[in-house]
Order: sequence, then structure tokens, then C-alpha cells
Amino acid sequence: MDQIKQRMNALRLEAEESATKAEEYKVKANTLEQENTQKEHEITSLTQKNQILESEVEKLEASVKTFKEEATGGAAASTQAEALQRKIQVLEEEAEESDRTIRELNEK
Repeated sequence: MDQIKQRMNALRLEAEESATKAEEYKVKANTLEQENTQKEHEITSLTQKNQILESEVEKLEASVKTFKEEATGGAAASTQAEALQRKIQVLEEEAEESDRTIRELNEK
């Protein structure tokens, strides 16, 4: 009979320990689930921020491309303007030379 009582007590202790461990595991599982949910929210948030930043990068790259094209166009226009200015100067000098020649011929 004592053996049965000892065995019963041992089984009771084992059952209590198992119940305690089960409760600990439940708490740990809940904690891990909360952490997982929190990390999923963080991932979603970071994914949205990443999409927004990628969109902004695309816009900025397009702006840079436009500015580069405008700068290239501006440089080409500046070069063309300088060439035209030189041509005007040469033509003015030729016109002055022609005027001098005409005056000289008229004076003779």
C-alpha cells in the first residue's frame, strides 16, 4: 500500500511539473507569437517605406537626367551663341572694310 501511495505521490508531482512546464511553454509561445506579429508589422512598414523611397529615387533620377539634358543643351546653345557672335563680329568687320573701300572709291 505504501508503494501505491508513493507511486501516486510521484505521479502527482510529475503531473504538477508537467502542468507547470505546459504553462511556461504557453507563456513562451504567446510571447513568441507577439514578437512575430510585431516583426511582421515592422517588415510591412519597412516594405512600404522602401517602396516610397524607391519611387522617390526614380523621380530624382529622372530629374537628374532632365537637368543633365538641359545642361548639355545649354552648353550646346552657349557654344552655338559664341560661334554666332564670332560670325557677327567677322561680318561687321567685313562690312566696315567694305564701307571703307566704297568711301575710298567714291573719293577717287
